[in-house]
Amino acid sequence: MVRPESRIYACAQGNRENPADPACRAAWEVAGPQLFYDWMGINQAAANGNHQAVVPDGTLCSGNNPTFRGLDLVRGDWQATPIAPDADGRYEFLFRGTAPHATRDWTFYVTREGWNPETTLRWSDLEEFCRLGNVPLSADGTYRLDCPLPQRSGRHVIYNTWQRSDSQEAFYTCVDVQFAGGGNPPPPPQWRDAGALVAQNALPAGTTVTLRVFNADGSDAERIATVLQAGQTSTSAWPLRVGQAVNARAGHARIGVLDNGTITPIASASGNRVYLSGEGRSHQIDVELPADPPPPGDYDYVYPDGIGGYVPGETVVKGSDGKLYGCRPYPEGGWCNIDSAYHYAPGTGVAWQDAWVLY
Repeated sequence: MVRPESRIYACAQGNRENPADPACRAAWEVAGPQLFYDWMGINQAAANGNHQAVVPDGTLCSGNNPTFRGLDLVRGDWQATPIAPDADGRYEFLFRGTAPHATRDWTFYVTREGWNPETTLRWSDLEEFCRLGNVPLSADGTYRLDCPLPQRSGRHVIYNTWQRSDSQEAFYTCVDVQFAGGGNPPPPPQWRDAGALVAQNALPAGTTVTLRVFNADGSDAERIATVLQAGQTSTSAWPLRVGQAVNARAGHARIGVLDNGTITPIASASGNRVYLSGEGRSHQIDVELPADPPPPGDYDYVYPDGIGGYVPGETVVKGSDGKLYGCRPYPEGGWCNIDSAYHYAPGTGVAWQDAWVLY
């Protein structure tokens, strides 16, 4: 979607290798730059109209496609386009047809009035407002999708599904918009200094450092786990890496140095602070050292045999290069069971280090 600009398209217009926009930068921290190069490909190959089955709550903006998982980050600062109906109460959406397809239907949804952009996007947050059939491709290479525009005020997400008729494949689009009138975005969180992040020791590669945030009643608010790679393990380096991961993914916490309202992590053993939002919240830092490597030749499967049953933190596979790889601990270990060799084949996939540790 190029009018209004979709979340992914807006980010792809910036610096794809070093984004300056805070929300795009956060997506880049989670998923790397590839999503910005593949901006036209948020798809599910076998959707066949069963969108809620293949795209569960919390993964709508990525279409439950791991390449685009950074788009699902809960943030109130995604670039939003002002939107208003014409004199007839309608709006013409423009969808760029980089790869034209025969269409079963285009379906448009908008978040309900009162929806909070600082919460996970769920299907129950959406209300359908427009459904179109096989719209022809215009001479300028766009699909012109004319719809009545619903009554809304303030910041919202317009969500679009495009189901092909010549294939089971479907495409998914999140568009951040700002309607006229009231409903201003919620004020930015007020950050409370919750203490220093102090690195007492260097940590070995493969260590998982987890920031856990608790609500005032002791329940879990969020959990951000970071697996340290080589070059990120010294007493000054690992707090920086943990801070970058937390600031990209957390909703209630930040790590770094506060300056004019912005919290930025630094390379320092003791110079970073933990900041929390909300009354009564607390936190703790958990450090889980990597498991000892298995004896040579000791493995559970030859990849991809057994995929779908790999146990995070336990399963060891033999890759196509003959080397052994361990499935990362939870939550990163969930990627081990994604059946996409292009992305997660140990040692060769473009994002294999998100899922595996080389032994």
